[in-house]
Amino acid sequence: MLRVRNPENVTDFVGPGGPDDYTATVAELWASGASRPEWCFVLEDGSGQVGRVGFRISPTTSDPRWLGSLPPDELSLFGLELPWDDGYLSLGRRLLGEAAAVVDGAVPEVLEVRIINELHDHSEARRHLAEGIGMTVFAEKQGFEWIDDGKPVAASERLEFRSVADIGLDAYRKVMAPCGSGTLDRNDRYYWEGCGADNWAAQMTVYLEEADMPMWLVGYFDTTAVGYIAVARDDDWGSTIVHVGVVPDQRGNGYIHDLLSAGTAAAQQAGLGAMLSDVDVLNRPMTNAMVRAGHRPDRRPWHVWAFRKEIRDLGSPR
Repeated sequence: MLRVRNPENVTDFVGPGGPDDYTATVAELWASGASRPEWCFVLEDGSGQVGRVGFRISPTTSDPRWLGSLPPDELSLFGLELPWDDGYLSLGRRLLGEAAAVVDGAVPEVLEVRIINELHDHSEARRHLAEGIGMTVFAEKQGFEWIDDGKPVAASERLEFRSVADIGLDAYRKVMAPCGSGTLDRNDRYYWEGCGADNWAAQMTVYLEEADMPMWLVGYFDTTAVGYIAVARDDDWGSTIVHVGVVPDQRGNGYIHDLLSAGTAAAQQAGLGAMLSDVDVLNRPMTNAMVRAGHRPDRRPWHVWAFRKEIRDLGSPR
């Protein structure tokens, strides 16, 4: 007989012989209050555990003053495991349906599930399960990889670039803030509209590290700022484009190519031989620009699916 229950301790949730690093991760989530045992669930039959899942919350922004109309906290899953080769759909519906009923009202209303095929095993089954419990795709992104071939990346001949170290953080944010207007990136549009332009820019610049300042650039045509690009080091794939944008009244001039080339050249000059970034699949102008700038979608299978649904409705038909 199947039953869903809360785990008695971390080992009970992770399972005997679970990896030490994951055991430590769960213990840290519980200690910090980002999750807790009563937000974690084990699905078991007569032979033992056949599935598990945990809910965790995280702040929506680094500073509550930047929230705008967004909720203060966001809800996501961790530790989801099921027999992905057989029976996962019915078992997953049972586990998540009962778990959601328990935590409804104790956690944020909307659950977000992100599935990345390079990071999550059985990503197709996980997507099938998300759809099977009534979740809808909130955003979908394709990865683009640039690899340094040793040839210098051509610099823009019509724009002058200045780094955030040169112009200061406030000036950089001033250029960044309006660039979310009309974006085709669904994830960015949600946060830009929810936070408001200035708050969104303030949140985005939280990701700036001192070592990356030479790769956070603003492009100028004569003395007019036309856009920006932000590139950051990444331990796993060399570097990534944190964000890039063109000032709304400067769009239509092809400046995105200049910005992408400048960011790529800055990474090359910093000795970062590779870059992995992702773009919303509906943002065709940006996907085309990435290819023109030497960032290819066919070098690796990186792909991201983001699903959302109100937690009280998990398991109900769409």
